Amino acid sequence: MNSTRWLDLGAITLAAAIALGIAGISRPEVVTTPYSTSSSVREDHAPPDTRPLALFIGDSYTAGESSAELSYACRAALRMGWLCALSAVGGTGYISGGPANRWDDPYTGKSLSFIERIPGLSAKYDPDLVVLDGGRNDDFAPRTYAFEETVSALGEVRRAWPRAQIVFVRPRFLDDPTDDLGMTDEFMARLKATPDAKGVIFIDPLSTLSGTDTSDLLASDKIHPNAEGEKRILAALIEALQTRNVRPPS
Repeated sequence: MNSTRWLDLGAITLAAAIALGIAGISRPEVVTTPYSTSSSVREDHAPPDTRPLALFIGDSYTAGESSAELSYACRAALRMGWLCALSAVGGTGYISGGPANRWDDPYTGKSLSFIERIPGLSAKYDPDLVVLDGGRNDDFAPRTYAFEETVSALGEVRRAWPRAQIVFVRPRFLDDPTDDLGMTDEFMARLKATPDAKGVIFIDPLSTLSGTDTSDLLASDKIHPNAEGEKRILAALIEALQTRNVRPPS
């Protein structure tokens, strides 16, 4: 994998849930309960929030450049009328961060791939929707291995949260939205045909920016989005969710 394609391996969302019905994760195994209030102080006798909970599992793109509540993931959840929980660790993916290329971070400890984070998340969350937003760090691996690990992650999500609606975001970088990062059309067709993908909603938000000049949407590292880039990803994600009529199971 080209070194310019690596997301910051040490990046991780540090914000806790503080506003807008959002919960953040400072490390995969430390999770807070989603808050339901924004500007007002929650009183002890306040009724429980009945909005559906969306759990986003992703990498540093998903985490965003500031706090959890300002990430495009949680801003999209808010716009969709959902609470948001965010497990976003830079450099990780369906493979990356796991046994194939594990690392130790001085702040967060041993890295974990998506599938390795699911047991800890399932012990703390019972989401109505699970959004898998990753794979950007996995194009270094042989496609057969990448396919097997992606299928395994889908299956583990289904076993952990059998009633949840699963959404799979096809990975792309903003600097070149035409690059499928190894998840080719053939790869995606095979993935959708597997039993573990039954009922999964597949979306491809950044493909809508293919053929456009995105240079003004990138941060100084020329990989991650800047503030305007995050707005464009947010708009594309919301459009994709609404187009596919994504909603929690009734």
